[in-house]
Amino acid sequence: MDTHDRETLNGLARHEGWPAISIYLPVHRTGPDAQQDPIRLKNLLTSAAESLAGASMRTPEVDKLLASAWGIQRDPGFWREGFDGLAIFIGPEVFEVIRTSRSLPERMRVGPHFMLRPLLAALAPDMRFYVLGLSKKHVRLFEGTAEEIHEVDPEGIPQGLAEALKYDDYEKQVQFHSRTPAAAAGRGRRSAVFHGHGGTGETLKGDLFRYFRIVDGALKELLPADVPLVLAGVDYLLPIYREANTHASLLEEAITGNPDEEPAHVIHAQALELIEPLMSSGLRRAVSAFNEGRAGEHASADLRLIVPAAIEGRVDTLIVTDAETAWGSYDEKAGHMTLRSEPHNGDLDLLDRAAAQTLLHGGTVHVLGSEEARAATGTDAAALLRY
Repeated sequence: MDTHDRETLNGLARHEGWPAISIYLPVHRTGPDAQQDPIRLKNLLTSAAESLAGASMRTPEVDKLLASAWGIQRDPGFWREGFDGLAIFIGPEVFEVIRTSRSLPERMRVGPHFMLRPLLAALAPDMRFYVLGLSKKHVRLFEGTAEEIHEVDPEGIPQGLAEALKYDDYEKQVQFHSRTPAAAAGRGRRSAVFHGHGGTGETLKGDLFRYFRIVDGALKELLPADVPLVLAGVDYLLPIYREANTHASLLEEAITGNPDEEPAHVIHAQALELIEPLMSSGLRRAVSAFNEGRAGEHASADLRLIVPAAIEGRVDTLIVTDAETAWGSYDEKAGHMTLRSEPHNGDLDLLDRAAAQTLLHGGTVHVLGSEEARAATGTDAAALLRY
């Protein structure tokens, strides 16, 4: 797959059983480094094969397990499609490929669980938004997330000023002609006056307002009121649309310029600059809540409490660093945890396990760099607890 969704992430978080292979790679779109990307993936796959062989997996089994990954490594077309980060998850019945628009660290791990923190760090909080591209001739509607954007068929939305006003003008013509016989009978003739799409500035502004009210009315059937909407259009159109708008979550900032021929990826990048402050607001609220409540029973920086709480579904929000590893084991039946600086056979990355379990139980996970996490919370893992 090329995109992510909550169901896919939950499936990866839910996986248990060796071998679970996690491979991460930063990818370059152009330049000499781009030519090295397939080679670097080759090295990571070779390292994975050696790790599997070292655990006594037979060569035919290793080859079968890694066959699909080798296939994309050797496919020139795969590397030409344009992305900045690559994550591959491989298990006996699992093969997921996730390409991201944000870079990923180069890592490979074989264990009983997939390593998710690097991926979660690259994925901004799950926020959906729309972009409405307006011009006098076209209306374009896009649905986006932090990772992707796609153009939506704007069913029911007129394509341009002329189409929007055509029906309304037709109604006026019908009304005029319905009165024509009386006028022809001697009670006076009058000429029809039709709405033009040029003329004086006030006439044009009035027509644009009518056009945009029709667009706004159609959007009510398509967009949830709480989903952010970003406008894209030339400067003089935007204030007129704002007058006509009734969408509760229209952003104050807009993308300026003619959106008619703009590629989707360009609109996506421009929209993210406006949307990302909203996306980061959840992290700011979580940091504030943790620092205010860290002395109480609903916030904790103790990994010995956080891991079992995450497994039990009691972690609402987890702020965790991607730059550190906490090796150890946790016996759920005995409630006993062992922490070590170096991994022993069967040890887990408990920071990653806490993140995966929080995600799996519907919680929110914010993954930060080590310095950023410690500056925000003073620790490598901070949890807000449901109870």
